[in-house]
Amino acid sequence: MLVPPLSLALAGLEPDRLGATPGTRGLIEWGARAGFRAVQLDATAPDTRPRDLDRSGRRDLAALLRRHDLVLSGIDLWIPPGHFADPARIDRAVSAATAALQVAADVASLVRGHGVASSRRTESGLMVAVTLPPEPPAAVRAALIDAAERVGVRLADHAYPQPASPGVSGDRSPWLGVGIDPAALLLTGADPAGAAARAGDALAGARLTDAAPPRPRVAPGAPGGRLDIQAYIVALLAARYPGHAVLDLGGLPDPPAAAAAAQRAWGVSGF
Repeated sequence: MLVPPLSLALAGLEPDRLGATPGTRGLIEWGARAGFRAVQLDATAPDTRPRDLDRSGRRDLAALLRRHDLVLSGIDLWIPPGHFADPARIDRAVSAATAALQVAADVASLVRGHGVASSRRTESGLMVAVTLPPEPPAAVRAALIDAAERVGVRLADHAYPQPASPGVSGDRSPWLGVGIDPAALLLTGADPAGAAARAGDALAGARLTDAAPPRPRVAPGAPGGRLDIQAYIVALLAARYPGHAVLDLGGLPDPPAAAAAAQRAWGVSGF
């Protein structure tokens, strides 16, 4: 079965626990050695904060990815959801999301050698992962959608339960879609495959995580894990999901072993 490609989320990884050199560069090099062909950047990492990553830094990052035959699946921007509704923090939160969208577009364009923004196609699969509050102000939602459409990168809202429609004023927008984190859903008793199927073409982001209650996170494919990986893959394919399955190893005690187990379970050759 042809499965969505895997990407490695850099958020939550600690270079010293991986035997990697410090910083995002070390994590990217480790991911390439581990057999991944895509990475998901961490917007909170000191060396990849979108507001601090100038044009030269973006070129250097793209060159590093090309050197290791990697592509960019997107950026994780885990701002507390309440920041998008708090009048004291709204401007900063929207600015952070706007900057992350621009960096994703710029780096992906440099890596791929063509303009992501100029194509304005949601089918590229490139996305910025966020978690929005249940009822963000309409002006905030409109600003986020406008920023996403302007650069041609989708926002994947990982809130659960999802609103009935992720668009502005109840109207769906292809630029603000659904993000799914299986472990988070499993801990609420929800079915990740069912959630992906219901999202359909609104699905903009799909993590690869697993849970074995009461343990909040286990490696996908590990004994006791609740995620039905085959059903999840089928649901992603049925939804015509265009992006990567983003493997999130944050919080796991042995990330290298967890990465290898997840790759085997997903049907990808790894270590």
